[in-house]
Amino acid sequence: MKPFDFYTPATVEEALELLHTHRESVAAVAGGTDLVLELNERKAAPAVVIDLKHIPELRYIREEGGRFRIGAMTTHAALAADARIAETCHLLHDATSLVGSPQIRNLGTIGGNIAQSSVAGDGLAACVCLNADLTLRSVRGERTLNINEFLAAEGVQKRNGLAADELLTEISFPVPDTKHTATAFYKLGKRKALAISVIAGCMTATVDGSGVCTHVSMRAGALGRYPMHFASCEEYLVGKKLSYSVMLETLPMMHDQILEANRSRPWSVFYKKEGAQGVYKKLFADILGQLGIEEVQV
Repeated sequence: MKPFDFYTPATVEEALELLHTHRESVAAVAGGTDLVLELNERKAAPAVVIDLKHIPELRYIREEGGRFRIGAMTTHAALAADARIAETCHLLHDATSLVGSPQIRNLGTIGGNIAQSSVAGDGLAACVCLNADLTLRSVRGERTLNINEFLAAEGVQKRNGLAADELLTEISFPVPDTKHTATAFYKLGKRKALAISVIAGCMTATVDGSGVCTHVSMRAGALGRYPMHFASCEEYLVGKKLSYSVMLETLPMMHDQILEANRSRPWSVFYKKEGAQGVYKKLFADILGQLGIEEVQV
């Protein structure tokens, strides 16, 4: 690990000034569960490291104007323990409950997970499926980006749109209407605990009073550089009355997309195709059960 200067700001404004001053070679640490490893392995070598954990104003979970607003320094453990998230957003609750170990959940943050944009980031996949908006701040001002725009842009790390002097401060998304909307997450790993996702399946579905699908979002982490978007599956389900048999009809489309995305790694295609099928069968059953449409044992 190369030597670096270390700062511990107490306010967002102080952190932004430090980021601006040292923007040529700086890294911000949230929980440190990713960056510390990169520093140890010399994959990152910033001249300045800014520790954000002493900024209490970035830790919150609020419900305002029909939206959840979550401070970027909110830990996975805090999200998993929040009763409002558990009741209305099973997707985010389950995703954060299954991150790493208790120690990692108590240190790692939702903002750090998104800012790092890891291939296997469970919180990232969940927030993409929820179509979250992100608030980014710098001394130059504040901007809001949809998470898909954020991932498509090229910032200082070449993995998302975060500029060198910017700080991700908030994640927000509409509070799901549990009467008509269900959300679900299922993680396939090589073991039951302390597992990095092999496939992290995420799904939200909204139906009308007759059980006809009006909106659906299907994403999967660890199948590509960013959470894979099963757009053709979504298009197929919208306008149809949801049932387990109807939802299973999307699996061949999913298989084709996974095959196309992994042509350069043919040794992994069969496993990923079969794994995704198992994950989404679990998700379909969970969604239908939450909506009270059908009880399925998988």
